[in-house]
Amino acid sequence: LGFRADRVQAIPNGVDPSFSPGGSRSPTPLVAAVGRLAPVKRFEALVDAVVEARRRVPGLQLQIVGRGPMEAPLREQLAAHEADDYIHFLGHVDHDQLVDLYRSAWVVASASLAEGWGLALTEAAACATPAVASDIRGHRSSVVDGVTGVLAPVEKLGEALAELLLDDERREQLAHAARERATTLTWDR
Repeated sequence: LGFRADRVQAIPNGVDPSFSPGGSRSPTPLVAAVGRLAPVKRFEALVDAVVEARRRVPGLQLQIVGRGPMEAPLREQLAAHEADDYIHFLGHVDHDQLVDLYRSAWVVASASLAEGWGLALTEAAACATPAVASDIRGHRSSVVDGVTGVLAPVEKLGEALAELLLDDERREQLAHAARERATTLTWDR
């Protein structure tokens, strides 16, 4: 943007303390995705990634939280992929339901084209849920690639999802690191 670096200070978003570990993980691989169903969020790319990953990860489910103008085309995409039985739209959920979803998910995912900050990714991290997300500037602020989650080009998200969902040990390491980092993202700090 042309600002001098010495005059810019980036301040990470805080995470509400209600986002914390608890409950239990889904017994089957569960991916959570949260956001407005708008073109910039590229949920259609995430659906494609989940369809691809499911070929290697039996029982994989995707639960999408949010509403928006892309819902009808996304539902058509699900029908075309015959994915209605494992990809579900939850619409708007209340705060407690969102926390429960993050806690039960194996990973949180985003295929977004642009983000200022990936808030859903750090909320999930606070619940000890690692991320698989598109490698974009805002996600790089929210996810430490290879430490708190995995960042990948959007066309490689399916592969990245499958690899992480199939590697319990790595997923657990990322979950622990994601939780540790999220504890530093407080509004007081």
